[in-house]
Amino acid sequence: MRIKDLPIIKTFYNNTQTIKLAIPVFIELILNVGIGYVNQFMFASIPSATNAIGQVNQIVNIFIVSFSVLSSSSLILITQLNGTDSKDKIRKIYPLTLFLNLIISVFVILILFLISPFIFNWMQVDVDIIEFAKLYLYISVPSLLFYALNQAYSSFLRANKKMVQPTIISLTTNIVNIGICAIVLWAIPGLDVKDKLIGAGLALLISRFISFIASYLFFKFSVKEKISLKEISPFPTQILKRQLKIGLPTAGETLSYNLSQFVLTIIVNASCSVLDQNLRTYIMTFTSIIYLFASGSGIAMQVIEGTLIGKNEKDKAYKLVYDTGVMARTISLIMSIIVFSLSYPIFTSLLSPAVNDPLINTDNVTISHCGLTALYCLLINIILEQGRATNLVYVKGLETAGDIAFPVVGSICASWIFTVGISALLCLVFNLGIYGAFIGACLDECVRGVAFYIRWHNGKWKNINLLKGIANT
Repeated sequence: MRIKDLPIIKTFYNNTQTIKLAIPVFIELILNVGIGYVNQFMFASIPSATNAIGQVNQIVNIFIVSFSVLSSSSLILITQLNGTDSKDKIRKIYPLTLFLNLIISVFVILILFLISPFIFNWMQVDVDIIEFAKLYLYISVPSLLFYALNQAYSSFLRANKKMVQPTIISLTTNIVNIGICAIVLWAIPGLDVKDKLIGAGLALLISRFISFIASYLFFKFSVKEKISLKEISPFPTQILKRQLKIGLPTAGETLSYNLSQFVLTIIVNASCSVLDQNLRTYIMTFTSIIYLFASGSGIAMQVIEGTLIGKNEKDKAYKLVYDTGVMARTISLIMSIIVFSLSYPIFTSLLSPAVNDPLINTDNVTISHCGLTALYCLLINIILEQGRATNLVYVKGLETAGDIAFPVVGSICASWIFTVGISALLCLVFNLGIYGAFIGACLDECVRGVAFYIRWHNGKWKNINLLKGIANT
């Protein structure tokens, strides 16, 4: 038997189109995660600043989901409309999504400024960290305006199978962000912690502005579509309703997930030391890289699936989602094992400054203890990632097909029962620390993955038509 005839290898071999689209998305997602966390690594020698940046990121993640309401639904509608060759309807989606994302971003920025005086106290953030967290929030939050517009342009590019361009944008953004942070940290002498945090916030603001400009230019010259507000006059009410029908429940599920992670952070803050909080932040950063292939392959799959459904080739769409799930779980397993095997030396190195800081390491924990804790957490994470890979692929498959209510309700229930409920029980009652948080999250992802897998194979999504009333006939 040839190697390519082996079951799993054959699945990859038969889905080269999905892989070709997924690889640049995977790289882009890695870079996007990098810009959110690179500051934490660069500030590893200043544990208080690392903690402050992590706390701000946790809050911001709750609100940025609002930008995906229209951008994610626009990708789904554009791909299906491409299958029916409804170009006139697609031209209305572009300006509608951009304009509303701009309005939403302004509201989000105002809300974050309004809640900043009290939110960190409510999160039980250490009093010595709060001042730094507020400062970083004030400087970095305005960048969300450019982030929201870039989210829309990225969806437009992907829907038109332009996967490489967003990757180039992310690479450029990261280079700018890292370069400015490096200058602030190491090239300018005499700066204190506050000055360096201001520099990190400005780096994020500048890099996201450049990302927005690059997104606009790539869309203009590669998709070659002119975006004009005239296209939404008369106002395309039916298209907006369909976008909200897709996007609001999906965003509601993501918001619920982010809120559950926010509550989980409060639970961890209340039950763990600052040292353990930092360790969990680093672990989550590394594990976020693991599931990015599953997320990227799911996005690539959506582009192909949407077109297939638009052409009414639903049996091919069924097989596509199944195969993508197999590939996502395989890559996630390999990456989970690699990260697990490297965890001890990586995390002992990263936590060394914090362990040597008596203000952070109040329990006199040894560096080997930190390494073993990371090792055990990442052992749990191997199982977690199998559930998460299945969850990510099948959720996108169901959403693209229009079966939205079931994954939304299922995700919300699982997040609050397991990520919050079980984690709170294990952390606060049984004093398992960050182990409890990982066990709760593992149960959440695995239960959802199994439920959505069964839902997809039941085939109820085949009776749904998202384009009814808006596509050309």
